[in-house]
Amino acid sequence: MLLGSFYTGLSGLQSNAVALNVIGNNLANINTSGFKRSQTNFAQIMSDTVSGINGVGNPIQVGLGVRTSEVVAKFEQGSIQTTGIKTHLAIQGEGFFTTATNGIASYTRSGNFGFDDEGFMVAANGSRVQGFLGTRSDGTVDTSGDLTDIRLDLGEASPPRETGVVRFISNLSAEALNGETYSTSVEVFDSKGVPHQMTITFTRDTTLDLAVGDADPANGGAASTIDQVGWTYDFSWNGDATLVDGGGNGDGTGVIRFGEDGKLYSIDTGLLNDPVTGLALSTTSDPILQVPDPGTGAESLSITWDAIDTPADPTSGPNDSFITSFGSTFNTGTLFQDGFGSGILQDIDFSQDGVMIGFYDNGLTLELAKIAIATFNNRLGLKQVDGGFYLPTAASGPASIDGEGTGGRGSIIASSLESSNVDIAEEFTSLIVHQRGYQSNSRTITTTDQLLQEALNLKR
Repeated sequence: MLLGSFYTGLSGLQSNAVALNVIGNNLANINTSGFKRSQTNFAQIMSDTVSGINGVGNPIQVGLGVRTSEVVAKFEQGSIQTTGIKTHLAIQGEGFFTTATNGIASYTRSGNFGFDDEGFMVAANGSRVQGFLGTRSDGTVDTSGDLTDIRLDLGEASPPRETGVVRFISNLSAEALNGETYSTSVEVFDSKGVPHQMTITFTRDTTLDLAVGDADPANGGAASTIDQVGWTYDFSWNGDATLVDGGGNGDGTGVIRFGEDGKLYSIDTGLLNDPVTGLALSTTSDPILQVPDPGTGAESLSITWDAIDTPADPTSGPNDSFITSFGSTFNTGTLFQDGFGSGILQDIDFSQDGVMIGFYDNGLTLELAKIAIATFNNRLGLKQVDGGFYLPTAASGPASIDGEGTGGRGSIIASSLESSNVDIAEEFTSLIVHQRGYQSNSRTITTTDQLLQEALNLKR
């Protein structure tokens, strides 16, 4: 029986030695980004039954020591530290960044990323960061597509977009004299991204004024119930009014009238609001301007003049307008158009949801990619490899990959890194406990050796 205690003590030495190695590794990585500390768990070895297995008396069993049952990673959240480096990313919550080398996927909590000489976003070990690239019609990144390497090319050009809407938030003087004009311009773009000047000129025309009782062409010839002040408008393209053409008001000319409150009452032959109820008329539409030949060989343009400010629910209130006639001043407060010319990518940054945003020299910002986050049914089953990376196993199950904030995934914090979750006080306490465990088991061995020596000395 004494010989067995040698191996019992040896198992204790071996198990506590493993635990001391784990603690040493934890402390060595106390400043490693994204590192998750490990914990050693022991299990009793019980396989020697002396007697009592036939139902006579209680069983007498002798333990044969201890074994290391598992070394598990503790995935508590580490603190987030701001670095100021745009490509550094941290996950707040569940999940792992996905990287790939030669088609082999690996996963990490360390977002110490950068770009290589080919423009690929890479981790510290050179593996390529994975994400989503395609965009939806609204310009946001489509996370339903396949994972791919994230890559960008500083200096690449963004495609232009032709102008489809223009808006002028302007005031025309209520004291303007007959024939007095006011012009304002906005830069617009054709399908090739070439800029042009689109100008609208308003002219006060007293012959268009209506008094109470006059036939109102915008109300089917019915008698006007209020006094109205008339203006004409005329659009020009690069200073040439003849380039704006088309049927109806597509030729860029028309008539607007203001009511007694200085707000737009009608545009061309359409009332903004019902004269009886005061509610918005859904049949009233913004003028459409046609530019058959922009002058650069680009496609013809159809541009909406956004003059009417329509409520979300037309039954809830009146239409308003972006054109008014108050006071004695002419002015334009805001210009808007939705086109843009081609631009060169100058810089990138990451939003708080992991979307890579590109900044172009034409002032445009576009979503370029989105970082993918992977989760596992059993993250404790992952196999840890060098560099703070993990590989899936049969125990962990396959990776479930999507964008941030979905399926219980955490969110991405840009320009930051997750610190190690090692607690010095806890590790030092465990170090003392396992040191004492090692010493105690060594005492078992030395005591057993002394007893055997006594047995050998019985016969002299």
